[in-house]
Amino acid sequence: MYQLSKSSYLKGVQCPKALYLDRFHAELKDPLPEPRQALFDKGRLIGHYAQQLFPGGKDASEGETFEVDKAIMNIRKLIQAGEKVIFEAAFEYDEVICLMDVLVQEDDGWKAYEVKGSTNLKNYHLEDTALKYYVITGSGLKLKDISVVTLNNQYVRQGEIEPGKLFKTESVLEKILKKQKQVAENIERLKAVLLSGAIPLKDIGPWCSDPYECDFRGHCWKHIPENSVFDIGHLSGRRKFELYEQGIVSFEDIPGDHPLSAKQRMQIEAAVNKTISRDAGAIREFLQGLQYPLYFLDFESFQPPIPLYDGSRPYQQIPFQYSLHVIRKEGQPAEHYEFLADGASDPRPAFAESLISRLEESGSIVVYNQSFENSILKKLAADFPEYREPVSKLFKRVIDLMVLSGKDIITHRKCRVLTPSKRYCRRLYPN
Repeated sequence: MYQLSKSSYLKGVQCPKALYLDRFHAELKDPLPEPRQALFDKGRLIGHYAQQLFPGGKDASEGETFEVDKAIMNIRKLIQAGEKVIFEAAFEYDEVICLMDVLVQEDDGWKAYEVKGSTNLKNYHLEDTALKYYVITGSGLKLKDISVVTLNNQYVRQGEIEPGKLFKTESVLEKILKKQKQVAENIERLKAVLLSGAIPLKDIGPWCSDPYECDFRGHCWKHIPENSVFDIGHLSGRRKFELYEQGIVSFEDIPGDHPLSAKQRMQIEAAVNKTISRDAGAIREFLQGLQYPLYFLDFESFQPPIPLYDGSRPYQQIPFQYSLHVIRKEGQPAEHYEFLADGASDPRPAFAESLISRLEESGSIVVYNQSFENSILKKLAADFPEYREPVSKLFKRVIDLMVLSGKDIITHRKCRVLTPSKRYCRRLYPN
C-alpha cells in the first residue's frame, strides 16, 4: 500500500501541515477555483500534443478510473511485451507511487520525459522529476536519461501545430542525481507526518503560496483580519512576515514610528481612520489633461498554451472582448459600445476593426493599467500590418487612471493595497 503520490509528496515538501490536512481533514480545503480547474484542463491538452513527439506510443493508463495495482501490473506487461514508447507509466517504490508522462526505450536504454506547461524549466520542476527518478529506478527500471519537456514561446503557429517546434526538451539527469538523498529523506519525514496522528504545528509563512497556492489557505489564514500587514502595498513578503512574527498583524498594531514609506503610511491612515485622502490640485491637473470625446475602454483577453491561431505563440494574450463608454461632450451621458468575438475564428482582426472604428480620430482613451492595453495594441500592430498605422495612432491618446492611486492622488480606506497591479483601486468608491 502506498503512502505518498507525486502530488502529496510535493504538498508535504512545501508544507507538512497541508499534507496532513489533505489526507485527514479534506473538508477544510478551500473550494476549487475555476482557474485551478482550467490548469488541469490545460495540462491534459499540453500532454496530448507532447505525446505526438513520440509516435507509436502505448497509453498505459486505465481510462477514467485508476487502480494502483492494475496500473503497475499493466506497465510491467507492456515492457515485457516489447513496447518502445509508453505514456502514463505507473511505478511504486518505498510506498510512493508516481506516473511518468513518457517512457522511451532507445538503443542505449530507457529514457523518461516529464511534460510541463510552462515555457521554461523551473526549480520546482526538479523536485517532482527527482522523485519520479527515485521511484522508477528504485522499482527496478534503469533510466539512461530523464528530461523535462516545456513549451517553446518562440514558436509561431502557421497552419497545423508542429509538436517538434512547439516543445523544447532539456535533460535534467545531472541535476536530479544530486537530489536523490534528499528525496529519500523527505519521503521518510513525510511518512512519519502521516503516521503521527496529529496536525503538525506549522504557522503561516511564505510556503503558503510558494511555489503553489495552498488548498488550505482559508483555514490557516482565518485569524488574519482585514487590513492586515499582508495588505500593505509595495512591502516585500519578507518584511510582511517579519512584522507578523513580531505580533504586528493589523494596521492598528503598526507602531507610529515604524519605518514605512509615505505612500504606505497614507494607505494605513486612510484605512484606520476610514477616510479618503485627496490631492485636489493633482486631480484638477489630471482632469485638465483629458480631451473630449472621452473613451473609457477596457479589454479582456485569454492566453491559450497551445496557440489557436496562425501568427500566435504559446500563452500570447489574445483579445476577444472590449467594453467602451463614450462621453462626447462635458455633461453629456455616456454611450456604451462593446465587442465580443463569436468564438468561431481568430478574434483579433474583427476586434481591431471594431475598435478602430469606435475610437475615431481624436479624444482621450481612458484605461486602467495602461501597460496592459498598450501591450495588446502593440501586438495587434505587429501581427497585422494592415492595422499598424491606425492602431499606432492610438498610443499617444491613452490616459492611465492608475495614476490616481499610483501617485498618491487618491487613497481610499477600501483600497486595501496601494499596488496598481492588484487592481484593488479599480473603482474610486464615490460613496
